Amino acid sequence: MGSLTLTCTHFTLLTTLAIFLQITGLSLFILGFFPIKPALLGVSGPDSFQPPSCGSNSMEDQDHIALHPHQLKSLYHTELTSKMQNLSEIPPSYDRLILMVIDGLPAEFVLGRDGEPPSHSLKDAMPYTQSLLANKMALGYHAKAAPPTVTLPRLKAMTSGSIGGFLDVLFNFNTQAFLEDNIIGQFFRIGWKMVMLGDETWLKLFPGLFTRHDGVSSFFVKDTVQVDHNVSRHLSYELYKDDWNLLVI
Repeated sequence: MGSLTLTCTHFTLLTTLAIFLQITGLSLFILGFFPIKPALLGVSGPDSFQPPSCGSNSMEDQDHIALHPHQLKSLYHTELTSKMQNLSEIPPSYDRLILMVIDGLPAEFVLGRDGEPPSHSLKDAMPYTQSLLANKMALGYHAKAAPPTVTLPRLKAMTSGSIGGFLDVLFNFNTQAFLEDNIIGQFFRIGWKMVMLGDETWLKLFPGLFTRHDGVSSFFVKDTVQVDHNVSRHLSYELYKDDWNLLVI
């Protein structure tokens, strides 16, 4: 009887230890694989710019580092103001900007692979883009994206420069407004009028920032033309309109 009781006690202790180790391991895995990224408060502005210096170890730079932030701001205020005025006097090359995002387009379809150009069939599929690249009127660049590569974290990365986490895969099903500093918000703050046609994830990330919009649900997995048709039916109309600065398609 005593031997049986000792065996049951050992079994209970081993079971409890195994459960504890599993819970601990699962917690470490979740914290490491799904880290919670802290939100960055505030937005960038002219005060965020500091003129570059030639000698980072000079005594003058060391004195600047020791100054209070308010003193640093006043120190650079005059130079910042003159630089911003000079920048504002530079005429823009173009009056309007079109940001076209093609979801699921492999880079090798446009730029080729392993140093080899794309096949003739792929070139014929996008002749205008290929003509721009061939005539040096466009620059082709292959950027390697960090996983996950679903819509939500990729849009956050493109508009803010942040690196998405695997936890964004869950948020992809219930997109919330993106409150961190981003290029769309910066355009809105300087008075740009923006229009969006395409995936409704843009509207969920940046609610209220677009003057006009027509979004399509991104969860029609088997459909490959609905977003294209939605963009095409509005594109001619929007290109003739002159009341926007940025068109996202």
